[in-house]
Amino acid sequence: MSNIGQLSINPATTGMQYGSIQNNWDALKDDFDAVAYLPFGDEYWDAMNQIMNAIGNREIAKQPIVKWFELTRMEVPFTVDANATLPTTANTATTLTLSASDEIIVGSSSYLWVAPKEIWRHAVSGTLVQVVSTTPATPSISVTPLLQPTAAITITAGDKFFYVGVSVPEQSDRQQAKYIFDTLYESPIQTMRHDSLSSSEALYNQLWYSQLENGVQTPYSNSRDIIYLQREHQVAIVNTFLAGQATSDYTAANNANTTSANSFQTTEGLISAIQDRGQEHSCGGQFAIDDMYVLESLLTGQDASVKNYMVWTTASSSAAMEQALLDYNKNANITLNKTQMEKTFWGEGAYADLMKSTYSFNNVVFNNKNFGLVRMGIFDNPQTFNVAGSTWSEYATFLPLAQGGIDDGLGNMGKYIRLCHKPGAFMNMWQTGGRAAANRTSKWELGIHIVSEIGFKFVNANKYGLLTQTGGYNAG
Repeated sequence: MSNIGQLSINPATTGMQYGSIQNNWDALKDDFDAVAYLPFGDEYWDAMNQIMNAIGNREIAKQPIVKWFELTRMEVPFTVDANATLPTTANTATTLTLSASDEIIVGSSSYLWVAPKEIWRHAVSGTLVQVVSTTPATPSISVTPLLQPTAAITITAGDKFFYVGVSVPEQSDRQQAKYIFDTLYESPIQTMRHDSLSSSEALYNQLWYSQLENGVQTPYSNSRDIIYLQREHQVAIVNTFLAGQATSDYTAANNANTTSANSFQTTEGLISAIQDRGQEHSCGGQFAIDDMYVLESLLTGQDASVKNYMVWTTASSSAAMEQALLDYNKNANITLNKTQMEKTFWGEGAYADLMKSTYSFNNVVFNNKNFGLVRMGIFDNPQTFNVAGSTWSEYATFLPLAQGGIDDGLGNMGKYIRLCHKPGAFMNMWQTGGRAAANRTSKWELGIHIVSEIGFKFVNANKYGLLTQTGGYNAG
């Protein structure tokens, strides 16, 4: 059977180059078996289902670049940019020069978070001050201590003040207007197109036969060639969701290597979004329980209201986390699962008795928060993320879960992850040659293309987490 070759495009010609078996019908007559080897089986199918259904909302994209606003908390601290002193002299205002990043410019006007009469606390000394006036264009503010200090208070460049409240006189004039500054984020829509060409000889009475279905007539869309093409399209969507990076020809200065002739634009990916705006912690040496504390603290510092997280792990990161958490099992919710083995191929013999129970866990209560550990096999795929030299096999990705909505057993991330798409034809097919309804040619071929136009929104990506360990979790 060595003379049987798979269908492939011959780059030296404009047509097809075929093996001995030219179509599924001939293969069926020859009683020829074909087995589809799909790396990691259904891992991509499961991941695709999560991306399309469980983890987010689907939105129709109205523009080539999808955009959204994220509210920046108004109670953010301000940073002092130069040394200053709060004196012991009563009724003496002190000017604090602020960091340039505290100035917000809208059009040609400058604004500050800080407003007169507000009370702020010096994080280092604990001293409360009241704002007398602001000069946004400098930027600077004048403050007086709320209580007169008995000793001068030294303020050093880099010190921070955080918001406490406001105090105004009875029947006072209106307070200075406060402005809410949203942050604009955007993600381009990426056009994914996959094409295939197959011999029209593979058609039989307008139908393809599938050797996997024992000669049962199936439509074109269920044929092996198109199943392969659909799978490649699916793999591209899943891998782009994880590894994509936002580029756009609309910003040529930031995307000088991409032209519309080669790539229109590409969308943001999960790992890129976390590295840009999320919370990332690299373990020092061997993974320890303290690393969980550090990352949990980073996540809580962004939003303490999130109580549930899904943790996508690899073989390496899952093993390291399980071992560390098992040693720390006073905080782990460990379930003893009893599995009856009588109906397996072991039968009712001694092996069944030896394998009645397993000791494991996949949901951890850690530091009063819930973490669902989920093995993502595609992270270990040696054809993609686990290829030699890649660090992806060392990742553990923490994703916040929203309350309510889709129930996939772990909650859902609809608040935080959204898939945007342009509706339209997903897959088109056309025949050439004598069987074609129109545009007949001398070649009998079936052309297929699959097109999706999608973009991913990673909303509030500052609430996501990434645990990494360069060199392996058990190194050193």
